Amino acid sequence: MEFEYRIIEKSHKINKQELLHSQTVADSDQRNTMMLVSVTILSIIGMISKDVVALPCLTDESKTKFDALRKALDDDMGSLVSDFHKRQWKKYNGHCYYYGSDARSWFLAEQSCQQIGGHLTKIDDEAENKWIKDNRSEQAHYWIGLTDLKEGEWRWSYDQTLATYKPWRSGWESKGTAHNCGLLFHNSYTWLDYPCSNSYRYVCESHFCY
Repeated sequence: MEFEYRIIEKSHKINKQELLHSQTVADSDQRNTMMLVSVTILSIIGMISKDVVALPCLTDESKTKFDALRKALDDDMGSLVSDFHKRQWKKYNGHCYYYGSDARSWFLAEQSCQQIGGHLTKIDDEAENKWIKDNRSEQAHYWIGLTDLKEGEWRWSYDQTLATYKPWRSGWESKGTAHNCGLLFHNSYTWLDYPCSNSYRYVCESHFCY
C-alpha cells in the first residue's frame, strides 16, 4: 500500500494544506525487498559456483574464472554485512533496529530510515516497546513511526495499519492538529503526541537483519 507524505515545515508548524514533499512506503518496501533479494542471490550464486568449480569436465581456465567469481561474490557479501554492522543495528525478534543519534524532524527521520533500508519503527506490543527503550544509548526522546495526519487516527508509517498498542503518557494522546507524530518519552515507556517539525533522535527498523 502506498502512503504519501506531503509536508511543509514553516515556523515549526505543519501546514497540511501546502504539499511540498512526498515519500512512499512502497519505496521503503522496495528497498528492503531488493536488499534481501540481493543478499539471497549472492548467497545462492556463491554456493553454485563452488559446485561448478568441482565439476571434472571443466577446463582449468574455466575453473579459475568461476573461482574468481566466487571470491568476488564473497567480497560483495562481506561488504553488505560490514556496512550493516558499522551502523550498529541491534537485533530483536528477527528484526533489526538502528538508533539515529542526530536530531531530525519526524519526516526527515523517516527519510533517513528509508535511505538505509528501513523505516521509523513500528511497535506492536509491550515487550517490543520495552526492548526499544531499554536499548537506547542515550536517555532522550526518540521518534517512532506513528502519525495521525488524519486527527485522532493513529497509523504506522510503514504499512499504514491502525495502531492497536498505544501506551500514551496521560493526557498526551491527542494534542490537536499541530501535534501529529509519535514520540517515545525519554524516561518512561510511554509515548507523546508531538509536533512533527520538532527535532529529536529516532529509531529505525529493518526486516533485513544480518
